[in-house]
Amino acid sequence: IITMNILIVGNGFDLSHYLPTKYDHFMDVMKNIEDFTGSQMAFDDLFRDCREPWFIAKTKEYYLTDDIRIESNTIQKIKKLLNENGWYKYFKSHVEEIKTWIDFEQKINEMLAHFCVFQNKFGAILDRNLMIEHLRDTNNERILKNLKEFDLIEITPTSYQMIIGKKKITSSGSFPTIKPCFLYGQNMNNGFNPNSFSHHIYLCLETFIEIFNQYLEKILNHLRPKNPFKISSDSWCNPDKIFSFNYTNTYQKFYDKNIEIEYLHGKSSENQNMVLGVSELEDKFLKNLKAYGFTKYHQKLFKDTDYQFFSGNQYLKQTQKFWDQVNNSNKVFTQADKDRFEANIFIWGHSLDISDENYMNEIFSYNHKYDEHVRVTIYYFNPSAKFELLANLIHILGKDKVEQWMKNKWLKFEPNPKIDFGI
Repeated sequence: IITMNILIVGNGFDLSHYLPTKYDHFMDVMKNIEDFTGSQMAFDDLFRDCREPWFIAKTKEYYLTDDIRIESNTIQKIKKLLNENGWYKYFKSHVEEIKTWIDFEQKINEMLAHFCVFQNKFGAILDRNLMIEHLRDTNNERILKNLKEFDLIEITPTSYQMIIGKKKITSSGSFPTIKPCFLYGQNMNNGFNPNSFSHHIYLCLETFIEIFNQYLEKILNHLRPKNPFKISSDSWCNPDKIFSFNYTNTYQKFYDKNIEIEYLHGKSSENQNMVLGVSELEDKFLKNLKAYGFTKYHQKLFKDTDYQFFSGNQYLKQTQKFWDQVNNSNKVFTQADKDRFEANIFIWGHSLDISDENYMNEIFSYNHKYDEHVRVTIYYFNPSAKFELLANLIHILGKDKVEQWMKNKWLKFEPNPKIDFGI
């Protein structure tokens, strides 16, 4: 039998190893860096006041955290990036609403939606005084609040005319105006330039990605286990290949440095090509702006990540070719012939969220006309996680396909494999 074992990993795989890769972990550390006044940060300085102290305690139990040190020049570099980055300021102001990286993506969508509303309300206003009135209008406060994080609006001393009764009164003071760099020709008489603002927040997103890359490179990638790790489970098979939705090389570091990994969303490194964005542009205005840099598919193509997924896998191509021969030729194939190929797919730590539906559809495109001996095992953290994973899968594939796969025992759910941390 020719067997191919494929492991697909999401962020839950790293979390199973007590690596602090949650959105919360990252944001807590960034806040601590912002507030730090010393010359060097140790692991305890970076993760003090973390919202999951029990998790960080586990990290300290299994890893040589005393080796983690962030020097003054790196601290100052990250502080400067944080202070200047609109996305970080925006996410920080919504830190309690964002619990997962899926929530994070939804918040990007929300900010882009506010940008569209702003264009609809303010894009055609050419009168400076009228613009000031609209910017001061409390009815627009919700729309403007998030955009202010990106320095769209500045407060400048200016004169301002108001009509009270029949009298025109000129008032002076500090009033909100759109920054000249976001106006055509830097002139209010020419109106708001959405292309300029779109480009600005795109560059901010790329900088935010680099900040996250610094977190992974300077901290996560320097964590070394106190003892060798071992995965043990009745259903566990050492993978022949890994498709990773993570930016980290956890499996290579801890288990098999020679394993082949394709990084579907890019990889952290000195020359990172990490993908972090939305699944699709939801507004026609954004499409007309060609603001595709915010989408994951544009970033994957632009940054040349390993986005082929199963379509580029030679083993799976070979199995499909074989099954086409079995069903479309006059040759008689024995059961032994048909049992030659077997593909086992294990999914560990992926949410199966709709944002990655293309990948899920590709995984479950097999066994359609005939049983191609493709089997899928989805690991789950606890019963609640299993409930959500199943619901997400039904949402993507439909109940008929999920029922078919489970009734035929092509698909099964199992608890996460146990990890022996050597303690």
